[in-house]
Amino acid sequence: MPAPQPAQDPGPPDLRTQVRSAFRQSWSAFHPLPALYGLPALALVLTVGVSAGQAGAAALAAGGAFSAGFGAFQRVTQFRIAPMLLASLVMALATAAGTLLGVNPTAYAVTVGFGACALGLAASFGTGPWWVLLQGAIFLVLASSRPAGFEEAVNRALLVLGGGLFQSFLVSGVRTLLPRGFPPLSGPNATPPPEGRAGWAARARQVFRPASPEMRYAVLLGLATGAAVVLEQQLRLSHGYWVALTVLLVLRRGGTETVIRGLQRIAGTLVGAGAGALMATFGRPDPPLLLLLIVFTAWCAYAAQWVNYGTFSAAVTSYIVLLFALSGPLVAGDRVTATILGGVLGMAALAVARLGGRAARLSQ
Repeated sequence: MPAPQPAQDPGPPDLRTQVRSAFRQSWSAFHPLPALYGLPALALVLTVGVSAGQAGAAALAAGGAFSAGFGAFQRVTQFRIAPMLLASLVMALATAAGTLLGVNPTAYAVTVGFGACALGLAASFGTGPWWVLLQGAIFLVLASSRPAGFEEAVNRALLVLGGGLFQSFLVSGVRTLLPRGFPPLSGPNATPPPEGRAGWAARARQVFRPASPEMRYAVLLGLATGAAVVLEQQLRLSHGYWVALTVLLVLRRGGTETVIRGLQRIAGTLVGAGAGALMATFGRPDPPLLLLLIVFTAWCAYAAQWVNYGTFSAAVTSYIVLLFALSGPLVAGDRVTATILGGVLGMAALAVARLGGRAARLSQ
């Protein structure tokens, strides 16, 4: 029997198709009940911290709890708590490293570049391992915005670790008591990690080759993210770390996916920043109301994480704007500027890499 002929490549979709895809909402992937499981730990951390007059510490612990909560929907091993525990540890270590490295811009930019490269390689080993390292990369970049000495670095790391571990064990306990409300869930396009040591070894041999597509993507992500750090340092942007974070989150191996995610993140940030600023202005004089709004936006982020990346970005942006409002000025405008710059930089990096690849093939 002759082998089936591969379908002809229809080519990249036009701009109109990409825009439609970017704003399409998959409401069948909206999970309101499982999203509730990550809220008790977050609410308790925030309430205790703010009541004790430690809003800054509460924000750090809440950051660990909020991010670890997404690990309930990931898979790394057969133990469902593993992604949350691993992410908590990685976030804590990254927080300490970012706090210390922030005093040296060159060392920080190089470290972020290598971290982004490792993140790009992790994407080839399944969605779960990639997600764990992504949390570390995010907290590494965030922590660098407030450089400090060793003691402060340890204190911040312990707060993030405490929030993450508290979330991990509380979610696992509630899920054990009420399993029907939290069925095993994962992203629609999630890829499982390799099976067993042999599977991991085989995947590693495939990925860790200088000419492999996975390695080329990882190097591109590392260079683009490192360049984003240098750019925001040169521009001296307030809250400029969002430039590097946006590059980390939007730059994908596929050009179409990068464009779509770039459009979604920019649009979601614009909407979320505006909504968050309005809610913060409305709730700021009343701390209990502000805490309630923070928990509400966290629920929106958990529930809508697979509905649409733009919708998810809007919820996360609102959450962060409100969280920062606990102990400091609003960051809505700063995040919009940095996100647009990071989205454009991520798409430009992929375009330059593609042009370079075509030029190299033509010269052969």
